[in-house]
Amino acid sequence: MKLAVVIPTYNEKETIQILIEKLFSEIKPIVDELHVVIIDDSSPDGTANIVTDLSDKFQKISLIERPTKLGLGAAYKDGFNHVLEKIDSDLIVQMDADHSHNPSEIVTMLQEIEGYDFVVASRHMPNSSIVGWGVGRQMTHSFAGIIARISARIDIKDSTSGFRMFKRETLQSIEFDKIESDGFAFQIEMLYQLKQKGFRGLEMPTIFVNRKSGKSKMGGTEIMQFIKTCFSYIGKK
Repeated sequence: MKLAVVIPTYNEKETIQILIEKLFSEIKPIVDELHVVIIDDSSPDGTANIVTDLSDKFQKISLIERPTKLGLGAAYKDGFNHVLEKIDSDLIVQMDADHSHNPSEIVTMLQEIEGYDFVVASRHMPNSSIVGWGVGRQMTHSFAGIIARISARIDIKDSTSGFRMFKRETLQSIEFDKIESDGFAFQIEMLYQLKQKGFRGLEMPTIFVNRKSGKSKMGGTEIMQFIKTCFSYIGKK
């Protein structure tokens, strides 16, 4: 089984090296081939330099450097297209660089994806937990998920989860040119397309850990775009 892991970065110098090293120490031994794809939005903290140094050690690391901060959704589009065009992988994982997603959970994903087209590490499953979020943020997250599920009519409870695994043919079916959001709402648009195309997804429990270093990329503009995207699905078939 050949696996590619796609990771967007912006100012992640404090986390990216540990994450990449964990991927190659914990996941590479259980797959036939591991390729890590980093999409960096010209991080001023030197994230790209760290990735370049690590590529000499681990070899199968691709670094896509973009000229400016273009958004999470746009980063995933570039990363997914890079994998589909240039990397021979059977499965593709998307995950954050800030240690909120545990690489060891990819082991479970590899087991669970049998019989499904994609797997989502869900914060809304029994045995899941969120570490480091207050009650207010958890309520906001839950409310956003409800809005997304109702408006876009998707079955996945944790529709904003950024920790997912796709079979190659599933990802190939996505019409990225029809995805309008360059931000976090990209996650909703992907699930909507997968639902419309009849793909089967599975949610699995996860332990989500709020970032302990660096800064969150979620801002007011991202939130407004998310709301706009959700409401755009009302009335669609």
